[in-house]
Amino acid sequence: MTVNGPLKHISIGQLTPGMFIVEVDVPWYRSPLLSHKRLIQDAETIQAMKQCGIRTVTIDISKGADVRADAKEERPAKIETDSRRTIAAETPTHPTQADTGSVQTLYRDAHETVERIFAQLEQGVTPSHAATKAVVSNVLMRIIDDRAAVMTHLALQKLKQFDDSLATHALDTCILSLVVAVEIGLDETAQAQLGTGALLHDAGYARLPRNLVRKRQTCTDNERLLLQQHPALGTPLLTETAGFDAAVIRIVAEHHEREDGSGFPSGLKHDGISTLAMIVGIVDWYDGMVSRRGGRAAMLPSTAVQRLFVAGQRGQFKNTLAESVIRSIGIYPIGSLVLLNTGEQAVVVGINPEHRLKPLVKIIAGPRGESHVTPMPTDLAAQTQDRKARAVLRGLDPVQEHVNIALYLDEISSEAA
Repeated sequence: MTVNGPLKHISIGQLTPGMFIVEVDVPWYRSPLLSHKRLIQDAETIQAMKQCGIRTVTIDISKGADVRADAKEERPAKIETDSRRTIAAETPTHPTQADTGSVQTLYRDAHETVERIFAQLEQGVTPSHAATKAVVSNVLMRIIDDRAAVMTHLALQKLKQFDDSLATHALDTCILSLVVAVEIGLDETAQAQLGTGALLHDAGYARLPRNLVRKRQTCTDNERLLLQQHPALGTPLLTETAGFDAAVIRIVAEHHEREDGSGFPSGLKHDGISTLAMIVGIVDWYDGMVSRRGGRAAMLPSTAVQRLFVAGQRGQFKNTLAESVIRSIGIYPIGSLVLLNTGEQAVVVGINPEHRLKPLVKIIAGPRGESHVTPMPTDLAAQTQDRKARAVLRGLDPVQEHVNIALYLDEISSEAA
């Protein structure tokens, strides 16, 4: 046991309920925990940690119990359970402990796991609850720690992706859904259910011909009717697998249902649709608009937000939920190019929770179009009174303005890494 202020590094054999852990000795993708910073409440959690290969942990004795003076250290046994073998086999093994903290690493490894899940679905193999939990819990942990970094990397991925695969869309929908979950204050159980349902919402596509799924943007009316059965096709995949609860299955079944009854496959409306399914449905719709698909260009994020707002006003989605999603991603989402009232151009690099119309930006060009060699960071919500306050007038199309947004997001992503 080593001590550093209120932190103590102890063996897993010394861990007891009532202790507050802040770090473990395995990479994020092998941990069974929803967060590595949590109060240990029962012996079952400790047993699950042992089964996943955790051998040492760091506890904070200012937030939880200390090691008892008379406690005997338990020698860690060599555990090789089915649970441990399953997790090791279904998650990436190449990252080192040192590089698992970056958002880039998290996204890369999560994407590899989701690709594996969808490849297995196409082969008729039901998804593993352990694998989906690893993705959801660790994405959630990083969102709680640094939401801005996660959103910046997600925006950067959208710019770099040539097309939107099922795995990519599933992961991105999961990430945005969990951002909404944190924003609106869902409890831990609901967060896990929402994230898992979002990750698997398109599982039913795996039971349809691959060529049909690939051309879903340009299909015939009959083909579209077949594609609209994917929520119903996805639910048996989860009911056949132990570990997925009813809330997750409802998300898969109902994410295309709409508040006004215009959705599919069952035409449900109002309270007939679960709240979690409606959230995933809204995020799914938004992500589809801002992603490249089938050769179709991605919509500007600010334009997609406007469409989402109108859909909420018209009753297609429950308006309060549509507004919650908009608050989470911002009126001008990270990665948007905007025109300021000063004539300057700026890239949105952060969201002000209390001032959604006044994001954090990097000003990249002056009012006469002159480029700034060094972009100027500006918080539009915290400006001095000695000059005209800058404000966003409208969104701009980076293609038309010949601006490579990825260059500026890459800078932010590198700073956060």
